[in-house]
Amino acid sequence: MMALGFLAPIVLLGAQAQVAQDETFETLELRVTAVRPRQAVVDRGTVDGLALKDRVTFRPRTGRVYGGIVTEIGERVAVVDLDDPSIVPALGTKGDARVPRARRPPPAIPPAIPPVGDEAAPAAPAAQEHPPWERKEDEWKSGDALLAHVRPFRPDEREPNVSGRAYSIFDFAHSSEGDHSDTFARTGASLLFENPFRRGGELHVDVEANYRNTDVPDADGEELTRLRLDRLSYSWGGNRFTPDRYEIGRFLQHEMPEFGVLDGGQWSHRLPGGNSFGASVGFIPDQVLEQNTGDDLQFAGYYRWVADESEQLSLAAGYQKTFHYLDADRDLLVGKIVYLPGHDWDFTGTAWVDLYTAGDEAKGRGLGLTQAYLSTGKHWDGGSTVRFTYTHLEFPENELDAFTPVTFDQLAHDHADRVAATTRQAVGRHFGVFAQGGAWADQDDAGGDGEVGLDFEDVAFEGSTVELAGFYTGGRFSTTVGGRTAISGTTSTGAWHLAYEFTYDDIVGFDSDNNSLPQHRARASWDFNTNSRWSLSMYAEALLFDQETSVLAGLFLQRSF
Repeated sequence: MMALGFLAPIVLLGAQAQVAQDETFETLELRVTAVRPRQAVVDRGTVDGLALKDRVTFRPRTGRVYGGIVTEIGERVAVVDLDDPSIVPALGTKGDARVPRARRPPPAIPPAIPPVGDEAAPAAPAAQEHPPWERKEDEWKSGDALLAHVRPFRPDEREPNVSGRAYSIFDFAHSSEGDHSDTFARTGASLLFENPFRRGGELHVDVEANYRNTDVPDADGEELTRLRLDRLSYSWGGNRFTPDRYEIGRFLQHEMPEFGVLDGGQWSHRLPGGNSFGASVGFIPDQVLEQNTGDDLQFAGYYRWVADESEQLSLAAGYQKTFHYLDADRDLLVGKIVYLPGHDWDFTGTAWVDLYTAGDEAKGRGLGLTQAYLSTGKHWDGGSTVRFTYTHLEFPENELDAFTPVTFDQLAHDHADRVAATTRQAVGRHFGVFAQGGAWADQDDAGGDGEVGLDFEDVAFEGSTVELAGFYTGGRFSTTVGGRTAISGTTSTGAWHLAYEFTYDDIVGFDSDNNSLPQHRARASWDFNTNSRWSLSMYAEALLFDQETSVLAGLFLQRSF
């Protein structure tokens, strides 16, 4: 929050005059179906109203929100360049994009049935004179929308409806080093029941079964199966008819996902100008597979300010108090700034600040910046982009079972800070230069990394992108240099990617036979979507290193309805 305080006035002054007020937006939900270096593939495209340069926000279960920009798109698939190239989204991660409502395509009109053979089409029935209209729409005036005064259906008047998706994910890895293999399978469903009880509410269900089998030569292998219930909640309100929204059950907290998943209830109220505030109470389930609940009680509240109904500029602040076995534990403050004007510099920032007391011996009394994420960038019409990002991360001192246990020294000193910049400059219609670089520091070391490359669009064939890149990473104990070549393409129904990468690692502290490690990596992926809302993503990867080999393979099958 301290990191955001001095930036808020700058963003507000530059944004007030530029936020559009004449365009109505709506939220388009999407999912990650595949990942690439610096990119995520999602299951939405032009038929859903998505377009190039749209901004996508990903909302994982952990609550740490991040985003990216659409750079490639087909009818039912899109590729998103991530703001932070170090993030690797999990398959199935939820996201959304705000798109103009006018961009969504109208319902298709069935084509007229053509005449068969030489038979002429049947003549249209003669027009009949209609008696005078008995109902007079006195409120309608010239210039109004045709349905301006038609009463909309209330949520409890709509027919019950079920939508969602069912999916299966399978990953397999095998390494010749120690003859180690790992199998991981997930299958689940995410369902939305609209107006299930004829009261206008929504029932959300996210359930998943996990299976993992680790096979190693000794007796340390393991096999386990878990059933995860990530969401089971009922919500109502929060629409044009009522400003109050309620939700009960297990869910990722609305408006402030940074507070995490809750087993309890939440209320929010929307003011006439679009500002909102709310509160929640309940238990925080563990982040481990068992998802135990009942140990950590939380109370939270927030306030969100928006510049106007387009919500392109917003500020939010929240406070969360937790109790571990009813003993006072964590005091967490979260501040957020979001500015997404569409055609200018955008800015997003989130800060997690912990309030420590004398009882927190590792941290000491006062405020501590636990996490921070700041990102600003711009996309030009010609295809050039630039983005600057800062991240900060350290362990909070609390009793929540959400992190691997750490030592006193780790709580007191461990941290990770990184500043990074990425850019792509369009040199010609089909040619661009891209680069990214960063510097990082933690409690033990500091270093930097960089990458520079070229991309060629529509050169191999229409819809293709060829990429050539070289990269470097340096730290106190190791140095890595390498290069990558890749070709990818986006079609009307999917996307594909082929890549080869070579890296050479120079490692400090080993004898001359083990201080260098060359690696060869080849990867292929394919994503396909059908008109019947089936989508299939597959990938395979082979790694050759130090006379050893490793093979990875996986698939993601999804059916939306």
